[in-house]
Amino acid sequence: MEVNLLEIRKWNEIEKSFTDKFGWKEGLRLMITTSKEYTSNKSVYELSMAEENRLIKDLRKTYTKEAKCLEKGRVKQRES
Repeated sequence: MEVNLLEIRKWNEIEKSFTDKFGWKEGLRLMITTSKEYTSNKSVYELSMAEENRLIKDLRKTYTKEAKCLEKGRVKQRES
């Protein structure tokens, strides 16, 4: 049986990136909504290696997508 626990340090690094970029409330909201698919009945620390990798991939997609939207909003504000 493969046991892999997402390290707290790794999860905290991801959380810090999200909250630094999007603010505390929005950053946590984005992380929670993205991770719900994988953590419906367990914590992020109980994910299998495959689930952990998919979650991290989805979090990266969410971060990139939201960062682009945030930047577009900033550009529109500057142009106005």
